[in-house]
Amino acid sequence: MWTDTRPAAELPRLFEKGADVISLAGGLPDLDVLPLGDISQQLARLVRLGGKLALQYTTPHVAKALVPAVADLMAREDGHADAGNLIPTSGSQMGLTAVALALGTPGDTILVQTPAYPGATAAFRTAGLDLHAAGEDADGLCPQQLRTTVRELRAAGRTVRLLYVNPTFQNPTGATLSVPRRAEILTACRELDLLLIEDNPYGLLGFDGTTTTLFQALDPQQVVYLGTFSKIFAPGLRSGWIAAPEHLRYDLARVAEIISLSPSALAQGALAAYYSRSGWTELIDRYRDSYRERCTLMADALDAELGADSPWTWQRPGGGFYLWLRHRDGADATRYAQAAAAHGVSFVPGGHFSIDGEHNDGLRLCFSNVPRKKITEAVTRLAAALTETPAVARELAEVSG
Repeated sequence: MWTDTRPAAELPRLFEKGADVISLAGGLPDLDVLPLGDISQQLARLVRLGGKLALQYTTPHVAKALVPAVADLMAREDGHADAGNLIPTSGSQMGLTAVALALGTPGDTILVQTPAYPGATAAFRTAGLDLHAAGEDADGLCPQQLRTTVRELRAAGRTVRLLYVNPTFQNPTGATLSVPRRAEILTACRELDLLLIEDNPYGLLGFDGTTTTLFQALDPQQVVYLGTFSKIFAPGLRSGWIAAPEHLRYDLARVAEIISLSPSALAQGALAAYYSRSGWTELIDRYRDSYRERCTLMADALDAELGADSPWTWQRPGGGFYLWLRHRDGADATRYAQAAAAHGVSFVPGGHFSIDGEHNDGLRLCFSNVPRKKITEAVTRLAAALTETPAVARELAEVSG
């Protein structure tokens, strides 16, 4: 069941840029690290020798030549890639939609780790699912609160079968769930007969090179895993995969085929060709180095510009793309977005990551694609906006005298 939904219409605006605006909004990777010369030669060879196949419709499977590349990526986080249970997608976004349509029924409730990736919540709403926040404690998603929430919802007549998590360098907070906490959550999921949807675009982008064991590695039959090449190669190829539990493979593959008919043989061939010649290690290390440097520059600039006395708080992430700021007094960050635009910088207000109006006191900064030489200037502009009295509050103060 397809429904109109506000977040889906707003997603493309994250990638728009004004003439003098430094964008800290859209989560774009740093494609300067790509060896474009090598990729160009490999694509040319692929088209020259096999263009009639690469440019044609193909079967709805992950290409045999690409399976080792997927298996390598998942194994770096202890995951399991069984060729028979891999389903091709046009990135994780298509995977989220396929999962929602295949495994949910309109009117079902899906539990969501919040603040949440807006593309996921838009996909779930589009499939007719009702969203409910999964409770958290100081260590992240809380298994005991999960039990309480599910039992209360079911007692109220709601059908709850799915839990969505973005557990490693989460979008937007940059937070990561520990392995012991993941094991506890999976225990609760088995008790509650909940299927866990693991969305993992950033897991290999830890700044120090370490990784965290996947939920999927801990229990492959309880987890639907969504992987993508967008963050460790390039989003323009629109290529990803679902690693499905065996008993759900048919349902998920059927919906994925309806959505796309055929995966891109050219994209899969390009990725397989790159992997067979170069592997992933060098490229992933380049991405990690780039993001570690940019994150350090941005966090250092925030420390210098806002300082410890600021009403805005944040933590340095260990990887990924994002810094998450929150206002100590709960001020709505949307009010500061206009001031930021006036100063020539953009960010995403926290309300975009809510499912029911929460997290308005937060804002997301993306450092992954900001030119290094502009990061300090961007934070200077941002700090000027965040330390102003927002226009709405100023007007109220003037009225009250």
